[in-house]
Amino acid sequence: MAWPVRQRIAIGMARGLSYLHRGTQPAIIHRDIKASNILLDDDFEAKVADFGLAKFAPEGMTHVSTRVAGTMGYVAPEYALYGQLTEKSDVYSFGVVLLELMSGKRAFMSLSEGESFVLADWAWSLVRRGKTLDVIQEGMAEPGPTKVMEKYVLVAALCTHPQLHARPTMEQVVKILEADSAPGPLIIPDRPLPVVANLADIERSVSSSTGSDFGDDILKA
Repeated sequence: MAWPVRQRIAIGMARGLSYLHRGTQPAIIHRDIKASNILLDDDFEAKVADFGLAKFAPEGMTHVSTRVAGTMGYVAPEYALYGQLTEKSDVYSFGVVLLELMSGKRAFMSLSEGESFVLADWAWSLVRRGKTLDVIQEGMAEPGPTKVMEKYVLVAALCTHPQLHARPTMEQVVKILEADSAPGPLIIPDRPLPVVANLADIERSVSSSTGSDFGDDILKA
């Protein structure tokens, strides 16, 4: 797909989820945002579909405790581990779908050696090394402005941050994606080290700063 089509789909998804979270009373948490639940019409306008797992979010509650449901690869860590469901759980899932849209890869990726890893982790490994544009699918028809495509990847990386507090709201995501420019940088906190981190990873983590500044053209979350 050409960049203008991908951009239209991304903004349509974001608007739909923002409406569920802020435009309805009580708010609705979809719980199963994934590529197959985003339908496209003849004009490639995105429609959020399949509300079979949706939950209401009562006003004033920090989270809903519920049995874990959803699709592997798209489920937010705090929800998968503790059953704590919030609007930010949908934000995580949206970030995964946005990465799929930008990279042309699936939520789970397989290596030739038979190993698999999560798309969000692969994308973050490139972003933290300053290779954000390497996330974007090679040979994209009619690619967009470099800074704009980079912004979309960074938004996806922030949405898929494993720490809930680091993710933006869908309302913020819509504003960032729709903006022609932004007044400040997007700060993406470092991710926690995995349990199986090796010595080199630990040493790098200790010597690095707690956040990454990715330029003055992206809105600070």
